Amino acid sequence: MPSEQDLAGDRQVYRTSGSLLVWWGWLVLAVVILVMLALRGHDHSAVVTAVLVVAITGIVYGCALHPRIVADAAGITVLNPLRAHMVPWAAVTRVALVQTVQVHYKGSPGAPPEKVVHSWAVQSSPRATARGELRARRAARRAPEAGYGKLPGEARVALQGSAAEFIARQLDERARMERQHAGAGQQAAQVRWAWGAIAAMGLPLLALLIVAVT
Repeated sequence: MPSEQDLAGDRQVYRTSGSLLVWWGWLVLAVVILVMLALRGHDHSAVVTAVLVVAITGIVYGCALHPRIVADAAGITVLNPLRAHMVPWAAVTRVALVQTVQVHYKGSPGAPPEKVVHSWAVQSSPRATARGELRARRAARRAPEAGYGKLPGEARVALQGSAAEFIARQLDERARMERQHAGAGQQAAQVRWAWGAIAAMGLPLLALLIVAVT
């Protein structure tokens, strides 16, 4: 699923289905490896291998599961492996797709007039773009007999490109609507370190280094 939406219909979470497959696939494999190590014994090599598996799990979490785009009443939050960017709707100028989903926003006083944050979570490869264009051409050819023109607007848009393109268009459309109702509140983007993901990746690597040299 490229998008998840809560029951209130206000908070939307975007990430690619591929990242979820990578996370759950590795998690299952990691559990199998750790169980096999536990059954085999507890010598030094087994401990090093177990810590290595945990370290890889932390990296997969930080690079596959943690990254996402969250759109809620406050604005767009782009969570990347190392940093999180929270951009209020009033500051968002546009959302576009150039290999990655890009959120363009107004810079703070004294900074460049416009800044861009690239999303690690939602990307589109040239192959995916080509597939989306091919799917759109096929849908256009089938339009008369398949009733393509009678489909709801979002369904037609979804057939015209990749999942990343659909997400970028949806976010850009919501940004335009939200700006019309945005008040005079917080308009400056906030950037912070993603300490949870950093700890998940860094601490097991530190433990691996300690175990490997002892």
